[in-house]
Amino acid sequence: MALPDITQLIDESYAAEKEPKTRQYIGASGIGGKCDAELAFSHRGFPGSPPDPQLKRIFKAGHRIEDWVIADMKKAGVNVMERYQLTGYQYAYNCCGGHVVGHADGVVEFDDADPALLEVKSMNLDRFNKYKKNGVKYSHPNYYSQVQLMMGMGGFKHSLFIAYCKNNSRYHHEYIEFDEFAYLALIVRAEMVMRGEAKRCATDMSDWRCKGCFKFDACWTGLKPEPDCVNCKNAEALTAGGWTCHAGHVYGELCDDYHLYNPRYRDD
Repeated sequence: MALPDITQLIDESYAAEKEPKTRQYIGASGIGGKCDAELAFSHRGFPGSPPDPQLKRIFKAGHRIEDWVIADMKKAGVNVMERYQLTGYQYAYNCCGGHVVGHADGVVEFDDADPALLEVKSMNLDRFNKYKKNGVKYSHPNYYSQVQLMMGMGGFKHSLFIAYCKNNSRYHHEYIEFDEFAYLALIVRAEMVMRGEAKRCATDMSDWRCKGCFKFDACWTGLKPEPDCVNCKNAEALTAGGWTCHAGHVYGELCDDYHLYNPRYRDD
C-alpha cells in the first residue's frame, strides 16, 4: 500500500479553503504601499489573487506570533488591551467617511503617560536586523505609514512598535511619535484614490513592484468582481461617507452606464 503524501494533503486542504469576503475600503496596512492602484482595487472590492498554501501558513503563523508577543508583554506586567472591553471587538479606527479603515493589535496603557497604539510584527532575521539598525521609518516605511495613519485616526500621540524575530525569538521595540504632516500626506493619498485618480505604479506585469501584489490578477490578468456600482468607473467616494455616481444615476442601482473601473497607467 502506498503511503500518502502528507505535504500534498496539507497543501490541498489549504487550497480548498473558502476565501474571506473581499473588503471594500482602503486599509491602513496598505496605505504605505508602492501602488495607488492596489489601494483603489481594495477600495472598490476587486477580488484578490488567491494566496498559495505556503503564504496562507505564513499569515497564520504571523497571527499566532502576535498572540505570543502580547502574552509575553502581559507576563512582563505591561498593561495591554487587545479589544474594546464593552464589545469584545478588535480596536478599529476610520476616517474619510469610513472609506479608510485600520485595525489595531491593541492599546498599551502606562501609569505616567498617554496610552499608546500597539503594533506587533514578526520578521525574519534580515528584516529584523535592518529594523534594529535603522528604525522602522527607514527599514519598513510601509509599517511606519500604517502606524502614523492609525495614530491619526485614533487620536494617539505615540505608538509602541514591537518586532519578534522568527529566527532567534529576539525582541526589539520602538516608540514612534505621531507626525501630523505624515498623517495628512497619507490622507491626501487616500482622497486621491477615492476620487478615482489612482495610477498603476508599473507599465507591465513584469515590474518587480508587482511581484507579490494581492491585486495582481485584478490589475493584469482580468480577474473581475461581480458587477456593482462600487466597481464602476462612474462611482466616486465621498469624504462625508457613501458614494455618488458621475453619470447622474442613483448610486446602488446598476444601470446601462456601468463600466468596470480601471486605474490609469503611470504615464497617462
